[in-house]
Amino acid sequence: MPRLGSTADEIRALVPDALGSWRYIRENVIDRGVADQRIKELCYRYLANDPEVTDPARFDDPARAALEWADAIAYDSDRADDELWARLHRCFSEEELVDLGCAIGFELGQQHWRRSVGLSPRG
Repeated sequence: MPRLGSTADEIRALVPDALGSWRYIRENVIDRGVADQRIKELCYRYLANDPEVTDPARFDDPARAALEWADAIAYDSDRADDELWARLHRCFSEEELVDLGCAIGFELGQQHWRRSVGLSPRG
């Protein structure tokens, strides 16, 4: 049961600037940007422990590299080694890497926050 409200936006609305900031991030980084939105969504599902995306080996190299980076961001930054960075740079431009990395970071924080207030990680 949610502890502060029924929806994430209802909770954020308790501090209007927080709601406004989150809407900006959601619209400009989470839901849009220069990186392929399908790859972002795959990373978001991975962070939410979706069983359909727990095995990066079943995806093509751009998706696999992005999922491995999401794993490094979420669980162990040492996994973002030179080999992973080389693969990321073969698959994505610098701009896409900035967009994707920020989106993964924001989504990770969002999912942790949602769980902490009693909501599902995605919604």
